[in-house]
Amino acid sequence: MRNFIKVLTIGAILLLALGCKEEEEALRLEGTGISEISWTNDIIADEDGEMLSLTFTAAGKWTAVSSKPEWCEILTPTGVSGQAALRINIAKNTTTSSRSAEVLIKVEDYPLSETLIISQSEGVVEKGDGRYREINEWVYDKMSSNYLWNEPVRNIALDYSIGYQAFLKSILDGVSKQDDINHDDGAYNQDYRTEYYTQIVSNAPETKAVGQQSRGNGFYLLRPVNLGTAIGVLVDTVIPGGPADRLGIKRGDFITEVNGVSITMDNYRSVTGKIYTDAISIKTNSVAWEGAQLDQAVLTPIGTYELIPDYYTEPAIYKAETIELSNGKKVGYLLYMGFHADYDEQLIAAFDKFKADGIDDLVLDLRYNNGGEILSSTVMATMIAGPAHQGKTLAKLTFNEERTAAGESASYRIGVKETIEYPDGYLPIEEALQHSIDLERVFVIATNITASASEIIINGLRGLDIEVNLIGTRTSGKNVGMEGFSKKYRNYDFLFYPVSFYIENAKGFRDYPEGFDPDIYLDDSNYYPGGDFGTMGDYLCNAAFGWIRTGQKPGRSASAAPMSIRLERTDIPFTTRMGGSRVTYKD
Repeated sequence: MRNFIKVLTIGAILLLALGCKEEEEALRLEGTGISEISWTNDIIADEDGEMLSLTFTAAGKWTAVSSKPEWCEILTPTGVSGQAALRINIAKNTTTSSRSAEVLIKVEDYPLSETLIISQSEGVVEKGDGRYREINEWVYDKMSSNYLWNEPVRNIALDYSIGYQAFLKSILDGVSKQDDINHDDGAYNQDYRTEYYTQIVSNAPETKAVGQQSRGNGFYLLRPVNLGTAIGVLVDTVIPGGPADRLGIKRGDFITEVNGVSITMDNYRSVTGKIYTDAISIKTNSVAWEGAQLDQAVLTPIGTYELIPDYYTEPAIYKAETIELSNGKKVGYLLYMGFHADYDEQLIAAFDKFKADGIDDLVLDLRYNNGGEILSSTVMATMIAGPAHQGKTLAKLTFNEERTAAGESASYRIGVKETIEYPDGYLPIEEALQHSIDLERVFVIATNITASASEIIINGLRGLDIEVNLIGTRTSGKNVGMEGFSKKYRNYDFLFYPVSFYIENAKGFRDYPEGFDPDIYLDDSNYYPGGDFGTMGDYLCNAAFGWIRTGQKPGRSASAAPMSIRLERTDIPFTTRMGGSRVTYKD
């Protein structure tokens, strides 16, 4: 009996097995006949094109077809059962839109096909002549490795055939479109980005070369003004050594005629531009007031000047003087327009004068200083702080995530000559200790133009617990800096400065993208200058000197020397030297 039951059991198992096999065969014939595929999702191909090699196992003979063979070409359209290789050639996308293709793989006797979707992001139709392709490739290489937000650079479709300025902007705009991740790379007017800090400069046809002489009449800032009784152009700033300076034209002079034609509300915009650059005749006047009203201005003719544009080199130091206040205090005054290592010897000489004069306080006028080299800001900070702070960090640089993970870092320290661009030492930083004035506080005149290396002085000294008193308006808020790379191409020189690091002080503070608020808010753009820079007649200097003289912080109306008037500001022409906080690697 037991044997009979055993035979029945074995028979049942055999019948069950045969049934399962038939069911599996039915399922197989209803499927694709494809297994062990090497891809897990739809494939996104490189927009520059690539060769795909895919594998799978087929249960029989198979064929593969592409819905877009013109760019998605099947190189192995057929195969036999077993392990199979499918090779697909993806062409470069030269269109301005993304695209996709279906690849169908079908095994003989199987009703269903395996469907693979291959997508390709939008490509680039080359629109340029390709003359700067090598420079653009160099720019891309630096951006993809050194840019502070380098990873998003690799996601952008680029046209290497266009001009180098347009190419760089296409990268910066491309990164910005990715959640505005590079927001800190740029200056803003409210929410509108007016410029990127990252820049390339050259003597190639698209732009000027750094360090070339400027050519013009030597005005740094002119302002069209309506005095009520007269319309003209106020001379705000004259460049020392330029044509206007050589003729004796001074700050506060008021231009009312150009080439014998009176300035009016209809022509003042075009006239202002000509005063900067053209060979012209101008009539100037001094301005005084009989009372406290705008229309009580009295103009006294000074003379007529023939301006002939000429070449000149703008200095970093516009003015360096020691002023003795009415209570006997001596104040060093420095109108400094740009941090540039070529002028470090002159900067040291100015501090030597302050030291010899025995100054009690220092007023740094950085109202038109949009930055420069961190080397020079370290020289200046060393002379302010002195040996008591030797070796302390003025500025620490933080690079992108990849470089930081690789162990890259850099810092600038008081009196320490070794820097990232000069591993063997930049001697003026060390020598600056011998020329220091050892101050515990400093007064800084600042505006929205004050940026980068100028803000390093503010933030860096505060990180050393040196008191920094700000007078003017909020600073620019540039808490990032640029590394400089040079390249020769044909007969041209290129300097490329990508934003590549954040800047923080010894306390780790770097959160000033909106700028530093002043201790005394005074906007000198609404005031007619009652005197030269560094005098009591200058609105901002008057407040600084008054603070030092009395020991009390003045209010907003503390300076009575200038007369408030309505001004219409022109665009401010920055110095020909590049601003920013810069690290430039020497060849």
